[in-house]
Amino acid sequence: MKAIYCAGEQARVVVDILQAAGDTEDIIFVDDDPVRHTEQIAGNEVIGGLDEFTAAYPANTECVVAFGDRPGVRLKLADQLSERGYGFFNAVHPSTQISEAVEFGEGLMINAQSYIGPDVVVRDHVLIDSSVTISHESVLEDGSTITPNATLAGGVVVEKDAYVGPSATVVEDLTVGPGAVVGAGAVVTEDVPADTTVVGVPASPLEE
Repeated sequence: MKAIYCAGEQARVVVDILQAAGDTEDIIFVDDDPVRHTEQIAGNEVIGGLDEFTAAYPANTECVVAFGDRPGVRLKLADQLSERGYGFFNAVHPSTQISEAVEFGEGLMINAQSYIGPDVVVRDHVLIDSSVTISHESVLEDGSTITPNATLAGGVVVEKDAYVGPSATVVEDLTVGPGAVVGAGAVVTEDVPADTTVVGVPASPLEE
């Protein structure tokens, strides 16, 4: 039995990943939003929120938090599951090319047709979207999000809960600080400070 927590768009992507990987385990869907409790995903109803889930399913049920956005919600929900004794599975699309020398955490979602190079470290509850390139010796910290067609050159560090937008590029040996946001199409040529949004080519802080 696998549980997908958060029944939005990314939950549907996780179902697609599991089907592509030939995973035939039963799936249940959990969401704290009562509006979603009447919805169906891949023919399965959303059973309810966290309280209903923990009351009905044992702690050996593996989970993934299919929340695609920031800030910090994916990690917060994962902490709630962990506190109640639940473990996590990784949803990795078989079309993604992964070097043998990659270190994976838990609760990961890796979408289709990405590339993860040698000596990359991917910590817990990271989302790597489709057609992403992550070059050698990069590190993705807990809860970070890399969106479609983004490129991380070698030695890039993406800190906790940072977000790299669609088609953005981070050049080699740079750090995207915790909680930072790299805008769509940006080219990052300098370290990005914590909780800072950068945009443009070359990327610079967004003026408020």
